[in-house]
Amino acid sequence: MGSLSANNLSRRNLILAATGLASAIRVLGAAAKPFWDDKFPEDWTKEQIDQLMKSSPWSQPAAIRFNGGPGGASGGFAYGGFVQPGDRVQYEGAHAEKNPNVFHALVRWESSKPLCQAQKRTPDGASNFYMLALTGDFPDEARPRPDEAPSAAEERLDALRSYTKLERKGDPPIYLDHIEPISGGEMYYFSRLDPIKLSNKEITFSTKLGPLEFKAQFALKDMVYRGKLEL
Repeated sequence: MGSLSANNLSRRNLILAATGLASAIRVLGAAAKPFWDDKFPEDWTKEQIDQLMKSSPWSQPAAIRFNGGPGGASGGFAYGGFVQPGDRVQYEGAHAEKNPNVFHALVRWESSKPLCQAQKRTPDGASNFYMLALTGDFPDEARPRPDEAPSAAEERLDALRSYTKLERKGDPPIYLDHIEPISGGEMYYFSRLDPIKLSNKEITFSTKLGPLEFKAQFALKDMVYRGKLEL
């Protein structure tokens, strides 16, 4: 009889322990919830908005590789891109005085709902295009040149369309539709006609500006906002 009671007590202790563990896991899960899902946008702090804009699932640093031009290549991609010694391209940027061979770039989904809510505005075109901003201290080879002929500008844009894309798993890439200059870089527009799906798992943005190639990867599972994929 005593043994039976002891067994029952042990079982009850195990059940209570398991229940307590499950509760603790739920509490930890709730605590780990990102602030953009845990708080309303009007309650986000300045620091949290800054994090969302600079280091979040919708804002990622671009890996940069120096490439000597069409057909030429060197080195691998690196965060904080590098330029090989001896190249003849003129570079200007915030880091030029300290280290003229290092550049940084950020890729940000400006059309995504979290970033729109953080900035309290929705950019024109967001309903029809995925809008990605590429900004940083790299030399700007995408902007029209003052002395550039219209035909040359159009040829450059056609070339940019051919190697600027959003690559996704399981579906064809989405190529650049058009580009617009913005402060500190460019805004890239990609059509939403063939929408990105959560099943695509990962998106890789890539482009090439002069001798610099840029790549940034985004995990779609992390870009779910309040239960919906937001791009």
